[in-house]
Amino acid sequence: MWYQLSAVSNMKKILLIFIILVLSFNSSEAQFPGEAETAGASFLKFGMGARAAGMGEAFTAISGDISSVYWNPAGLSKLDGVWATFMHNRWFQDISTEFFASAFNISQNTFAFSFTVNSVPDIERRETATTEPLSYFDAHQVALGAAWARGFAKKIDLGLTFKWLYEKIDVHTASGIALDLGGIYSLRDNLKLGLAVLNLGPKMKFEEQKYPLPLFYKLGAVYSNKESYLDGHFNIALDLVKPADDPLRVHTGAEYEFPQNFNLRMGYEFGYDEKGFTFGLGFKIRKYSIDYAFVPYSSDLGNTHRISLNVKL
Repeated sequence: MWYQLSAVSNMKKILLIFIILVLSFNSSEAQFPGEAETAGASFLKFGMGARAAGMGEAFTAISGDISSVYWNPAGLSKLDGVWATFMHNRWFQDISTEFFASAFNISQNTFAFSFTVNSVPDIERRETATTEPLSYFDAHQVALGAAWARGFAKKIDLGLTFKWLYEKIDVHTASGIALDLGGIYSLRDNLKLGLAVLNLGPKMKFEEQKYPLPLFYKLGAVYSNKESYLDGHFNIALDLVKPADDPLRVHTGAEYEFPQNFNLRMGYEFGYDEKGFTFGLGFKIRKYSIDYAFVPYSSDLGNTHRISLNVKL
């Protein structure tokens, strides 16, 4: 009985700390729902991890995956051991995104570090309408993250990620900080709910202009079960995503793991002009897992391919 009362008391303290952090970071300079101002630091909107991308980015309630450091840091609490992941994403017009993260356990806590870099090469410099550009320059965007997660009372997982942000376009630079907060609640062994608030923080200042970060509010659910017919395991996930500067979006995803350590994934993202259907594959070989995601874009943007490698060290 004493242990239960102590756990409840500690839980209240931690929730109070989370609320204080949200209020502190969501200051008068942060972006609020309903504001028309368009957010900057657009690279923070790119999904990290091919597994999540193949499932339509419906990943808020998923736990036990190292890429949760991006989607919902609370999902890190179910990791066991030391993990590392690397993702490469080739976008349009030679735009590329690289993502690396590592996680490890200390007692009942999980800690993780992440590094994201987005590169846009060969941007044309022009002052007037000319046949040839005057010159070319590059743009780079970087995010360094440090995350913590822990489980409480067996059914509740909490996590947070602190991020340092940096952008450079030609010779102009900007920097800032952001915070991700998340929680996962297990209604049953096979049903979980997830909640996350991503990119809380003050506006970044680029030269004389300030712009808000791409703030996201996410609510997700995942149902997991074992399929007796094929002796496999499946996940069905649903996310409601509210960007601060855009309407509500709906993400759906499904994943089936065959007994031969082969995964098949599909998803659909509702509410986007350019995105919709997603597809993914996954393979596990001992301590390695390789994931692939195919995310097509409509109009003339083309298709994107994402590859992730996860390793349990």
